[in-house]
Amino acid sequence: MFLLVTACGPARVAGSANAAATGPLTSAADLPAPASSAPAASGATSPGLAVERWVTQILQEQYTEACLSGAPALPAGQDAEALCRKSQVAASARSLREAWAKPGVKLPPDGKVEAAAVPATGDKVKVPDTAVKLDGRTLRSLELVGATGDTGSFSLSLKVEKHAGAWYVTGFELNA
Repeated sequence: MFLLVTACGPARVAGSANAAATGPLTSAADLPAPASSAPAASGATSPGLAVERWVTQILQEQYTEACLSGAPALPAGQDAEALCRKSQVAASARSLREAWAKPGVKLPPDGKVEAAAVPATGDKVKVPDTAVKLDGRTLRSLELVGATGDTGSFSLSLKVEKHAGAWYVTGFELNA
């Protein structure tokens, strides 16, 4: 098991490391530009909107902002600013962006990030890469561009949590 930190939360990678890379996507059209890297980000009204915002931030290379956007859902006492400054956070975010930003695919703000409604049973939900589209293509299809070998066990899910009535991306889970 290989641990990464992203979106102010852990990501779990299971299985073989030779599967395709991964990456997030969202729609920037409806998002305000972050004014600072302060953790006072507002949450979204649905898991899908939280995913769209987070993926858009990753695609626009706003890695610190994406990380800090999940800060309200962190356990009490955890320093979001320190966590989001860690080098592995930026490295994870860059890897996701590389997996999603493919030639011929429009990135935000020109390309739209859309997340399908994923029902939440409680305050946590995993949004699979097949439920998120960038410029009309699922993140999974973009992640697998150029992949070789058996990709059947490959999956990426974004972890989304509800805190104080709002939804936040808190990490991702990669199975390869």
